[in-house]
Amino acid sequence: MISTAETRSKPTSVRSALIAAVALVFSVSAFAQHGHAPPGEEFRNPYAWPSLDSLVELSDTIVAGEVLDMRSSWSTDRREIFTTVTLRPDRRFKGGGRSLVRFRIPGGTVGDTRLTVTHSPVFAVGEHALVFLAGDSGRLPRVVAGEAGKRHIRTGADGEQTILPGFATSDGGPGGTTGLGTLDDLAAAMPRLLTAARPR
Repeated sequence: MISTAETRSKPTSVRSALIAAVALVFSVSAFAQHGHAPPGEEFRNPYAWPSLDSLVELSDTIVAGEVLDMRSSWSTDRREIFTTVTLRPDRRFKGGGRSLVRFRIPGGTVGDTRLTVTHSPVFAVGEHALVFLAGDSGRLPRVVAGEAGKRHIRTGADGEQTILPGFATSDGGPGGTTGLGTLDDLAAAMPRLLTAARPR
């Protein structure tokens, strides 16, 4: 037989659990209403492009110039196709002391076979591009962060070289950002970016 005291304790514990659950829901809701995620549950978009600061830090070479040549070939096991891109730099922002820079991107066309790789950068002969490159010694470098590590360069009638798409960077003010849209803007920002980057 169950005593009266035991019978009364069960509704009390259920009531306490319900009150705690309601309090948790309200606290999560309050975080959301104020534009804050609950602690430890901040949203991180896996497809978001890295910031300019991250691209600079991850790169060994940052150059802008004209794409002169593109050659595709099979990997040694004939399972993948890679394309070697040759670029002639006219602006150097980090590394890249050679007259020509070669790097490799996944995908390409060999004969009747074409391999397209999602989020891989796309180049064209004659195009002017800004590239962020990294790689192990003895191997052709790769483009950092896939398509995010390559930007098209458009030269205006006045000679200004616009980066497409441009970058948003901190302007040093309280939470402010500023646009960085030309190669001259990038050149002016590089001393700060290189100082902030951790050694690789």
